[in-house]
Amino acid sequence: MHVIPVTKPFPWATMLDYLAVRCTPGLEAVEGGVYQRHGRAVVRLTEGGLAVEGEPAPVERLFDCECPVNEVKRVLGRDPLLKGRLKRLPGVRVPGCWSPFELAVRAILGQQVSVRGAHTLMRRLNERCPEFSPAQVAECDLRSIGLTNSRTATIRALAESGIDLGGEWAAVAPQLLAIRGIGPWTVSYLGMRVGRDADSFPQSDLGLLHAYGTKDPRELLKAAERWRPFRAYAAMLLWMAPQEADIP
Repeated sequence: MHVIPVTKPFPWATMLDYLAVRCTPGLEAVEGGVYQRHGRAVVRLTEGGLAVEGEPAPVERLFDCECPVNEVKRVLGRDPLLKGRLKRLPGVRVPGCWSPFELAVRAILGQQVSVRGAHTLMRRLNERCPEFSPAQVAECDLRSIGLTNSRTATIRALAESGIDLGGEWAAVAPQLLAIRGIGPWTVSYLGMRVGRDADSFPQSDLGLLHAYGTKDPRELLKAAERWRPFRAYAAMLLWMAPQEADIP
């Protein structure tokens, strides 16, 4: 048993709600206030932090345990749009991931479909690729899970690229953008959850635009300058408080 300390406040229930509909069926699950990575780890909140039965290494990244809560509050709390949201979601986190490749595939699958739709596609893919490795995905008949030719080509190109998604994000991002079918939104979203880039910000996201009250990504990007260097946390607040949008 490992206990990982967390900065407080720590919105455990909110994070579990977020992950519950974005877990990879067959590989992970959220139930009864507990996160499980099947065969790898069981994670629950205790007074001392996150108690982990199994592998602790990916858990800190997944739950953003070391979030600089006070600094985030100091910067974002100055903004009238975000101040109230911070009160409704104190200690806001940017959820990470267990497997960078797995989340990258899900982000591609989630383009232009709902959260529920992406969940279904991930279930189908995991049924065919139980290891969910790049080699296994590259060999999979992706059309059989309901993907278009273009989406199939993008995922196969990612699987065959050899990109180290766990590397320095400044180097990873341009490599991803070079793959046809992966655009700025996907890279920015992965920058938040895979690259652990606290300032990553997908300004073209429809949910963010709606929450801010504009249709112009340039207007949102300009406004987001005052949220640096924590624009990723601002994005989570806009998505999740006071109500959840259909976010990726």
